[in-house]
Amino acid sequence: MNSNKPRPEQPADDATAASFRCHAQAVFAVCLANTQNYHDAEDVMQAVFLKATTGISRLREPARVRAWLLQVARRECSDFHRGRKQAAPLLEEPSAPRPTANLVCERLLEAIQKLPQNYREAIVLYYLDGRNCSSVAASLGIAEPAVRQRLVRARVMLHDFLQEERP
Repeated sequence: MNSNKPRPEQPADDATAASFRCHAQAVFAVCLANTQNYHDAEDVMQAVFLKATTGISRLREPARVRAWLLQVARRECSDFHRGRKQAAPLLEEPSAPRPTANLVCERLLEAIQKLPQNYREAIVLYYLDGRNCSSVAASLGIAEPAVRQRLVRARVMLHDFLQEERP
């Protein structure tokens, strides 16, 4: 009868949606790092937020929503890989010439995809998501010196990968 009155749970829903929007880029970065495909990462990210909307009420510490979302993303990526079958490409498409800047970015992203998962996640969260070491450590559930060590090792591996592919 009083349909114009706001529902009591509406502010919480708005806060949850705002929190999800705030952390969407980080969730996408983790999904992209794990799936190695933009479209698959989008699909997995949608599944993450679907699970998150049903599970947010069980979160004990609302301040840790970012770390929780990233953990849900990692688990969802594992589920994605477990249920995925490799499909053969239908047709080979000729590659179009690409500008030099895009080629460099593409080579770098390919090199990032070659990294082991623990290094890849640290690199993606630090560089692509723009987070500091303490924030990456909190999200991954490891110590800050461990993050710095992963970043150093990942940079060395990236350098080696890019040197191998150099024309």
